[in-house]
Amino acid sequence: MTSTDAKSVVLAYLKAIDERNPEAIQATLWEDVEFRIPGDHALAGNWVGMDEILNKFMLPLMDLFSPDVPYTIETSQIVAEGDTVVLDCVARSASRSGKPYEANIVSVFSIRDGRIKTMREFFDTQYFVRTLFDNA
Repeated sequence: MTSTDAKSVVLAYLKAIDERNPEAIQATLWEDVEFRIPGDHALAGNWVGMDEILNKFMLPLMDLFSPDVPYTIETSQIVAEGDTVVLDCVARSASRSGKPYEANIVSVFSIRDGRIKTMREFFDTQYFVRTLFDNA
């Protein structure tokens, strides 16, 4: 797989997230895909398998955001070398209580045969928790 092809897989994944489209997200992932968010915070964890990632990570995560405000991802930089893609982006939306949400995120993907095999994500976890969990 070329670096260009690997980038296109990640861009298709981002588009599916922007559209909140679980079927399109699934089309970009391997059945045994693994997502990892390191740390000691509300979102930290390791999810393995498409079902676990969609139902125990992604869909609950999307429930933290306002359904009335689009969830958008603006790519600042995307770099690929072989099957590895590093994404620097800004995610924007609003919490369920209406607080604006703007997070800088770096994700590292490994791509295998045209689909995402692994993803590790890094972001300001204190901001995430403060914005999405402290909604009172």
